[in-house]
Amino acid sequence: MVAGDRFSDENGVRINRLGITDPQQLAQAETDSSLLRLQRLNLQGGIPGGRYDHAHLKQVHQKLFEGVYQWAGETRADREFQGHKPTYVTGFKETMTYAPYKEIEQRLNAIGAQLGQENYLKGLSEEKFAERAAYYLDQYNHTHAFRDGNGRTLQATFVQLGQEAGYQVDFARIDPATLNRARDLAIVRPHAPEEAAKNLQALKAMFEQVISPAPGLEAEKRRNPSQARPLAALSPEMKAMDARRELEVTGYRVMDIVANMPGAGNYEKGVAVGKGVEATNLNLAAIQSHLKQFQQAAEKITKHPALQGPDARQDQTDARRFRVAAEQVQALAVMKESNVEKVLGLPKTHEEAQAVFKQAAEQVALGLREHGKGLDAARLQEVARHVERTPFIGGLNRENVGKSIHAADRIPALSGSSQLSELKSAVGIMEKMPLEQERREASVQSRGTGGIDR
Repeated sequence: MVAGDRFSDENGVRINRLGITDPQQLAQAETDSSLLRLQRLNLQGGIPGGRYDHAHLKQVHQKLFEGVYQWAGETRADREFQGHKPTYVTGFKETMTYAPYKEIEQRLNAIGAQLGQENYLKGLSEEKFAERAAYYLDQYNHTHAFRDGNGRTLQATFVQLGQEAGYQVDFARIDPATLNRARDLAIVRPHAPEEAAKNLQALKAMFEQVISPAPGLEAEKRRNPSQARPLAALSPEMKAMDARRELEVTGYRVMDIVANMPGAGNYEKGVAVGKGVEATNLNLAAIQSHLKQFQQAAEKITKHPALQGPDARQDQTDARRFRVAAEQVQALAVMKESNVEKVLGLPKTHEEAQAVFKQAAEQVALGLREHGKGLDAARLQEVARHVERTPFIGGLNRENVGKSIHAADRIPALSGSSQLSELKSAVGIMEKMPLEQERREASVQSRGTGGIDR
């Protein structure tokens, strides 16, 4: 347990509504409560109308854990927790990293949307259902939306998914260690992208053990091949997520390789690579500062005389994968920046900024209010009324809009939105006095100080 992560008390025990301070007692209480709720939720058929997105998984987590935790239904984003976890699933120490907490909502929504494009896996054979379910469970697991309870949340989610696709999914048919091992293997991705299916083999085999065709005519209809919607291609969002995952898994392996090389300074260089990977994981734009460092680390491994031959084949492969991934992520960062500028049509004049601000402020204020930030929404709307009259933001108005932007930045659903980016861009222009107004004020000041106009 980790102390001070905002989900835990000063002793590292999860904050709970039962007043339990002993971690073993809490673990038992959590198990007893959540398993009973899991059985009940499965019998009820899951979340009615759920779309396997951010809102859906939050509801599942809340229903499973609200008997023990007051933060049931909150994601890691709600209390700004990142975290990582070691595993020895490949026989070596690996670092399992998860999605940046600020991106949890958009990633869950992207996964849910992709799943919807496949008609939620209806119309598939057992073998194909197991294959695609393995893919999606891995994506949800890497997003790792919650501080605790991800495993049971995903079990409930895939029981519902299976039922709606005409299959019974019974995780009690396998040892929990089998599921954990399969999930960890998929997370650390020992195989390169061209062999991506191998990373999911254990998860697919696990699903093949726990699924069976559900009885009844309705279930048979759901399995009918006419219901299938084969996926033509991954969405751009899913492709970007995979590219960034490739950088993470290979980056931490490269970190260990470099840090353990003989020679002065190599340990520090390895640690620096790890810090760069972490920074890029949390903020895509950070790749611009670390790309050269990543390329040099990969080259150092591929050319090191002690890392040649059959015994170093894995190290060489990881180094090449890391370099390719770094360059792909750098391209993503450039594309994102370019698209933002193109899509947003960033304003260049005060008049353009005035129009952009009005529309963006309306959407951001709505989002603030939906997330319980009514005061910040009211501040922003007050500034918007001022901006309708004059394209300049200063003094108290600048202070208020700053507070509203700060509040929006702390809400994952708003922090990366185009509306907030538009708002910031407009403010950046309007906080500078328009040239005409600046000239008028300069003229008034010169007359008032006994200058040339006596």
